[in-house]
Amino acid sequence: MHGYTNVMREETAKPDTYMVKIFDRKNNVIVDYGCGAGFYCKYLQNFASKLYCVDIDTEALEELKKNINDATILTDVSSIPDHSVDVVFFANSFHDMDKEETVKNVERILKDNGEVIIIDWKKEQTMFGPPLSIRMNEEDYLNAFANFRLERKFDSELHHYGLVLKRQKI
Repeated sequence: MHGYTNVMREETAKPDTYMVKIFDRKNNVIVDYGCGAGFYCKYLQNFASKLYCVDIDTEALEELKKNINDATILTDVSSIPDHSVDVVFFANSFHDMDKEETVKNVERILKDNGEVIIIDWKKEQTMFGPPLSIRMNEEDYLNAFANFRLERKFDSELHHYGLVLKRQKI
């Protein structure tokens, strides 16, 4: 039950306060990669002309379907067309994924000028959250996404940080 229902998260996260600062425009094609039960999907819909919610956890996707109507819900990104996505969004998920495979998938689906938006746990000990051993810092992300540059940083949630990475021209 990886974050399916979390009252504390609703009270502390407040994505509506910072999402407007990180999206340059509306009408993006967005992939919420590792969306879980869709906590961020409802906020991403405000900036999307098309929203893909992707997660391998089918139970979480069933929970998402109860709350999100206007999204394409998938268990993987294989059916998303090449170079069709403006933004790939990762929130507290990339650290659990096969990083090499995931970056290849992102590079395939993302447009040449596309962005990767990351919200993740700071690499510091907290009372809750993933183990410190799997948390990633900014440098870890820049190494994983070697074909991207850091566009900007943003404040997000308690014990979290945010990054916007821009795809380098190929």
